[in-house]
Amino acid sequence: MPKRYIIFFLWWLALQGRAQRNDCNLSINKPIVSVSKAGRPAVAALTTVCQDSLVQLNLKNYEKGTVVQWRLNNTDIPNAKDTILVIRNNQAGVYTCTVKNNVLCTNPVVSDPVAISLIPKPIVGPLMRGGFVGTPCVDGYEKLTVTATGNSSLSYQWLSENRPIERANSTSFDVIETGVYSVRVTDSDGCATVSGNLTVIPATPPKAEISASKGGFCAGENVTLFSTRGRTNVYQWMRDGQPIGGIKDTIIIAQAGVYSVKVTAPNSCSTTSLPITVIRHPEPVVSIESPGNEFCPGAALPLTATGTDLKKFEWFMNGQPIKGASKNKFEVNVEGSYSVSIIDTNGCKAVAKAVEVKKVDKITVRIDSLPDFCGPFGNPIPLKGIPSGGFFSGTGVVNGAFDSKLAGVGEHVVTYVVQGALDCLNGEAQKKVIISRPPTLNLGEDRIIFQGSSLSLDAELGIGYTYQWTPTAGVDNPVSPKALFRPEQTTTYHIVAMGPMGCMAEDSIIITVFSGVYVPDVFTPNGDGQNDTWELKGLEQYPQAQITIFNRWGQAVFYETGEAPKPFDGTFNGNVLPVGEYAYVILTEPNGHVLRGKVLLLR
Repeated sequence: MPKRYIIFFLWWLALQGRAQRNDCNLSINKPIVSVSKAGRPAVAALTTVCQDSLVQLNLKNYEKGTVVQWRLNNTDIPNAKDTILVIRNNQAGVYTCTVKNNVLCTNPVVSDPVAISLIPKPIVGPLMRGGFVGTPCVDGYEKLTVTATGNSSLSYQWLSENRPIERANSTSFDVIETGVYSVRVTDSDGCATVSGNLTVIPATPPKAEISASKGGFCAGENVTLFSTRGRTNVYQWMRDGQPIGGIKDTIIIAQAGVYSVKVTAPNSCSTTSLPITVIRHPEPVVSIESPGNEFCPGAALPLTATGTDLKKFEWFMNGQPIKGASKNKFEVNVEGSYSVSIIDTNGCKAVAKAVEVKKVDKITVRIDSLPDFCGPFGNPIPLKGIPSGGFFSGTGVVNGAFDSKLAGVGEHVVTYVVQGALDCLNGEAQKKVIISRPPTLNLGEDRIIFQGSSLSLDAELGIGYTYQWTPTAGVDNPVSPKALFRPEQTTTYHIVAMGPMGCMAEDSIIITVFSGVYVPDVFTPNGDGQNDTWELKGLEQYPQAQITIFNRWGQAVFYETGEAPKPFDGTFNGNVLPVGEYAYVILTEPNGHVLRGKVLLLR
């Protein structure tokens, strides 16, 4: 290539570079720098910040492909070539950002300067302990104090486990709970310094208060109990005064009872909470009532959910929820299996037993729950017919009830008639009711036996009866109608016999146990101190006994009664009776056993 062409090419390249350099400033807009919170470019921040705070510079009004360089005090910041600059390590000064659109531009565009200045934070001294005040494990506190200096007025916030303590805003704080404490000091510019941590174990009893997630629970549910929190406390939960599992400040329970918790602090002081009662709500009972389980073409069958304290309802057909069926009543016009799910006022759930509903050309009428009777006794029994809405008639039927006393012994027919708006809804049913004569039970007259002997009684009434003797003491088989009795003392026995159709019979009998009385057949009232009176042994068991002695002409010469009768001494009205035989009659009690015999009086 000739030399003149080479010179021309170099001259052309120089012209192009000069033109490009002249175009650099023409094609770049002046960049704008905004100040924001670190990581939050949309939140504006002041240029005067607290020590140790982060502030972010954000470059705006730049073109894609622009070359960026951040500068501090007119000196390039190494590796600061992003459109965002986070100022760290308290780097105060004047910040600018230069931009150019390519490497050939020699005159980059510079942003307006942004001056970042720092506010010194408060200086906080170490926490000081003032010693325990009060009675250990009863009351008192330990006082903590702090000193701080700053450029303006200061405010204080005490912290426990790095969490603010409510109403703890002075230069001192009275510690009553074990924990790690510190204080945050803030000046009027919002600059804050947090003191070092101090672990304090005061000699005060811990707080022990219980709350519950709810006061009661339903079957299959549970309740969470919460105690006063303490990171270093030990917890012992109790139900009805007995320890149960659980060592944390919360416990999940699924059993009703009276609960409390004993809280022990690291200082060995303990506090037992006031008790809290958790109940288990009774399971709700719901059933479906209806006039029957059949409906005619063109008609509907009303179903009603019944129960106590029911609140919410959801009806189902063949196990699938029915849209919009949320009332206690629902009318059925489609065959199927219907049920209802409920929630009661305690929030407990239950599901009713399903009802099978059929579409028929003719309803079935029947009389429900009318038993036979054993004797015309008791109150009238309300009659129930299916479907409902009909009327009853027959002997003993009054106002929809059957009165066995009015009907009397015998066989009776009760009729139930249903009359509806459609012929399909008409029908009649009958039921035979038998009122049999009640049995009678007679154990006979009261009996007397000697101590140690036995007696058989027969209370048999026939097939289908059960028996119960009371009391059972002295009875060989208390549930047998034929039992053997060997009482140790006089006893009144009662038997109840229960039979078919509610038949019942009962009777009582007194079995008197006669324990022997020793009656001497001779005595010698001669004043020698031996056998001078006629004394009876064993009569103390018969406090109502009567003793009479007769002479040979039938004249009563001695009579005594009571618990301690005076012994016969062979005199009558102060006169000595002659030697001979005397008849006696001893009545152990009114209408009781009688002892008769003779006694020989000798001198």
